[in-house]
Amino acid sequence: MTPFPRLALLLAGIAPAALAASAALAATIDAPSRLQDVTVYPDAATVKRALEIDIPAGEHELRIDDLPATIDPASLRVEGEGSDRLVIGNVDLSSRATTGETGKPETRQKLAALRRERDRLQDRIDAAEGKKQMIQRAGSGEGNPGKPLDPDQWMKAWDLVGKGLQAVNEEMRGLRESLEKVEADMAALEQDSARTAPRHDTARVAMIAVQAAAPLRAKLTLTYRVNAAGWRPVYDARLSTQSGQPHFEWVRRAMIRQQTGEDWANARVTLSTVMVRRGTQAPDLRGEKIAFWERPVPRSAPMPMSAAPAPEAMMAGQLRMEAARKETDGDRRVAAEEAQARLETGGFQTEFRLPGTVTLASGAGERSVRLGADRPEIKLALRAAPLLDPTAYLDVSFKAAGEAPILPGEVLLTRDGAFVGKGRVPLIAPGDQARLGFGADDRVTLRRVPVSRQAREPGLLGSTRTEDSQFRTTVKNLHAFPVEILIEDRIPVSEDQAIVVERLPDMTKPDLEAPDDRRGVVAWTLALKPQEERSLVTAYRLRWPAAKEIRPVPLPR
Repeated sequence: MTPFPRLALLLAGIAPAALAASAALAATIDAPSRLQDVTVYPDAATVKRALEIDIPAGEHELRIDDLPATIDPASLRVEGEGSDRLVIGNVDLSSRATTGETGKPETRQKLAALRRERDRLQDRIDAAEGKKQMIQRAGSGEGNPGKPLDPDQWMKAWDLVGKGLQAVNEEMRGLRESLEKVEADMAALEQDSARTAPRHDTARVAMIAVQAAAPLRAKLTLTYRVNAAGWRPVYDARLSTQSGQPHFEWVRRAMIRQQTGEDWANARVTLSTVMVRRGTQAPDLRGEKIAFWERPVPRSAPMPMSAAPAPEAMMAGQLRMEAARKETDGDRRVAAEEAQARLETGGFQTEFRLPGTVTLASGAGERSVRLGADRPEIKLALRAAPLLDPTAYLDVSFKAAGEAPILPGEVLLTRDGAFVGKGRVPLIAPGDQARLGFGADDRVTLRRVPVSRQAREPGLLGSTRTEDSQFRTTVKNLHAFPVEILIEDRIPVSEDQAIVVERLPDMTKPDLEAPDDRRGVVAWTLALKPQEERSLVTAYRLRWPAAKEIRPVPLPR
């Protein structure tokens, strides 16, 4: 054999092996991952996925499928370790359309069975239709050009053809009824499948370039951020006044939501107080110039609506004792405990680590979790602003305990076991005072009425107008125990030297001036005995140039 054929045979044997080795060195490896940790911010979430995979030696691409379409591509990070030297290269993120079947698994199984039954029925109908055509051709003598039949034979033939057609028609009628029922069932299931179809028709695919010096076992972590998730604080404030000593419980909760397109299954969840999309640096302050400005005529502000009174009015200090409850060993019960988060505070943020794991499907609504509870010391009092609402409201003040601030959120108020309404709290730092209203006390009555209003025009040589105003507020305690109430009223404030505001001698001296830095507000603190009634007088005088008009303008908060 000449050298050339031997060389050709050698090359023919080497080529497949080389191609196979080349394919092994640049393979695409499917790398299934599992969701591990989720950090939820008020306006975003960071997701960590973990995967373990065997990687052959050489350069490869790891394919991670079914990532959510809401992922922020710039946030995608990959890190990990291997049993040998592993180099992680570029990470590509692409989109693909989801083409899988939709609907519930049991619905898909029923649809498949109905489709098979429909095909069997259609086959039987086709066979019966062929039988019917053959009987009709035989009855007409088509295809049989032999000797014609005599009358007796014709009668027998018609009888046989009629019975055959009748049997075939009955069979086809039953088959068509069964087919109609199967098709109706299929239509109903297909509508149900369409209703339960996923909202997202796209998914993300991550391709990670890796290079392994030798066959190894790798543990990788995939981290990314999604914006279609968040949490909001909600609080339970529970006040009990049914014993001699009032009790108060402050419960922190979080409402978690996510519409990321991926289900969070058995994930370790941490809630962070960092606002991701709030901004990262302080704004630039610009200077301003001062100029003359004509004050526009303000529109009269609508009077705030008064809050709906609670069905029952209670306050601290009410000496009512519950009936003693006899307990036997057989009647003892242990109250169930509610799992709550572990608090971790840092230099710039607070985190709540939820116990165990959490499963939350995308778009499944909000999930409520308990973060913690405090039982701070409280101060109870009644507050009223009869100028706006002639109702006394039970007021609870307490100091924010713990290391975490009270974030702005909704408060669900419960008083003596009855739900009395919802309120809101602003941001309150640890150690600062918080104040909540716990509904109306109908056993304390208030009435504010104008006593007099006198306006004096300027005389012949005068240039100043004067107006005196006087109001009387009456408060009465209808309880069988003493109460303390804070009553607020308003006196105009002048920011113009030409407008003078002065208090009249008849005015009751206030106990507080500008409470909470609210200019123009005064307050009195009254301790009322049972059935006691007291009155307060607000009286002031306004003086201003007669050539001008004055109107009240709300002060900024």
